[in-house]
Amino acid sequence: MMRRRQGFTLIELLVVIAIIAVLIALLLPAVQAAREAARRAQCTNNLKQIGLAMANYVSAFSNLPPVATDAARDVNNNTINQPHQNYSQKLRLLPYMELASAYNAWNHAFGARWTETNQIQNEMPNGTVVIMQVNSFLCPSDANKGGSFPNNYQPNGPTISAASNYPSNIGMNRRINGGQSNFNWQMNGPNYILSTWDSIGQRMISMASFTDGSSTTAVFSEWVKGPAHGSPDTNGLGMVYNLPNGGNTSSFNTDIQFAQSCATVQPINGNQAQSWKGEWWTWGPSQIYSHTNLPNRYCCEYTDQNVDWRATITLQNASSNHPGGVNVLFMDGSVRFVKTGVNWQPWYAIATPDGNEAFDAGQM
Repeated sequence: MMRRRQGFTLIELLVVIAIIAVLIALLLPAVQAAREAARRAQCTNNLKQIGLAMANYVSAFSNLPPVATDAARDVNNNTINQPHQNYSQKLRLLPYMELASAYNAWNHAFGARWTETNQIQNEMPNGTVVIMQVNSFLCPSDANKGGSFPNNYQPNGPTISAASNYPSNIGMNRRINGGQSNFNWQMNGPNYILSTWDSIGQRMISMASFTDGSSTTAVFSEWVKGPAHGSPDTNGLGMVYNLPNGGNTSSFNTDIQFAQSCATVQPINGNQAQSWKGEWWTWGPSQIYSHTNLPNRYCCEYTDQNVDWRATITLQNASSNHPGGVNVLFMDGSVRFVKTGVNWQPWYAIATPDGNEAFDAGQM
């Protein structure tokens, strides 16, 4: 009687391998989805930490912190001999995020970037804080580091300026607001520039300003960081593109006209405007976004954007690497996931604290 050989035949082995491959193919998307769910939860927690810090700041000072402060001016509109105090809202929140040591390391005798008044040329007096990566300011779904120094500022120092995924909401397009008598070119969002000489800074925001409700006003959202100044050209949500057809600040009368034009942008190398979105979390003008453009669309800007160094005519929009939408922090401290396909009416409505808009929350 013949004894049966122990082991697998080749066909049996191939069947087992095929079954294992099918199982891996089925499990891998589930594993990736679970990892992304964890990253999105961490991103939500980061925004909640910022929201808690904001609430504690308001409790201490009665007003929201400004996103930047202009240099003081005298009665003749001349700059007083002191630096711009245009460091960011995030820097002002550090003492309320258990990062008081970092805030205390900031030298307020100097501006937030180079070439400010009294700034030491080719040096960064606040370099210790400028390069500090704060985990609560970084979305784990965006692995790009972002941030860089110009070549003449890095011969003996670090080359990376710390970046952030969480910009402050300044409302809608300030240039378009200028056509509305109730705003007169001011920023109409919950965050503001503090100024002693420009009407843009004469609208400080307190909790009493939220007549629409703190639960219906966005204060922070997220964006995909750019690949950094001087980096190889890349296309995607991190890049900022020029508006199609040579759009400039006189091209549009409404925010929706801008958004519709930006929706036609071609993401090609020749149309790239800048790649440093999210850099310098310590500098206010690089940490603000508006609700003019809808979330997770390509980011566009006017061709004459440089008319406003404070970036308050920004049209940079919310974006994320989370599938299907972006996280939004509201003034009441809640964080909600707003879908990419959100209708423009509710998206515009949550941009302002006192616009008296009525909208269906179910549209978000």
